[in-house]
Amino acid sequence: MKNMNDKTKKWLTVTGCLAVCAVLVVLIVAQFKTEKPVDAPLPSPSSPVSDVTVAPPEAENGKDVVVTPPEIPASSQPTDNGAVSSGTDQNIQANPVKPEYTEEQLKDATKKPNGDEVTPQDKPVDHDKVEQPKDTTPSTPKPSGGNSIPGFDNVPNLGENHGEYVDGDGDINKQVGTMD
Repeated sequence: MKNMNDKTKKWLTVTGCLAVCAVLVVLIVAQFKTEKPVDAPLPSPSSPVSDVTVAPPEAENGKDVVVTPPEIPASSQPTDNGAVSSGTDQNIQANPVKPEYTEEQLKDATKKPNGDEVTPQDKPVDHDKVEQPKDTTPSTPKPSGGNSIPGFDNVPNLGENHGEYVDGDGDINKQVGTMD
């Protein structure tokens, strides 16, 4: 190694690092490769078939177990709400039925169409004849010398705005003053 110069050592180092990187890339790619599934071998058709028999359970003390279905009282009849649960068209509830009123029920001004009495709150109001309440709040006098902008009535007018020259290099992130 004494007879190698620095340039040769540098190229050998770079070549060795590239070889190590290539090996690492191959190993990483091999980790992501999925293995093909292997089918389990089918049993040969000549294998012996085993007979499996299940003995029925014996009743205790020679008595048979009898199960009786629960009785449904006649008073609880299923309600038909018009729901359909068969076929491709299924409804959760029946379609609403619009009540039909006669002309006499619709023209009677003392009763609603469903038969309820009409109350004074139900009667319509003619909005053209509604009286507006009179303004009874006392008006507050405006302070003198203020602006007429709402919310800024007490700000005195000091005349024309003026600006000042600030000596600086224009750095907006510069610290101003002392931070104690």
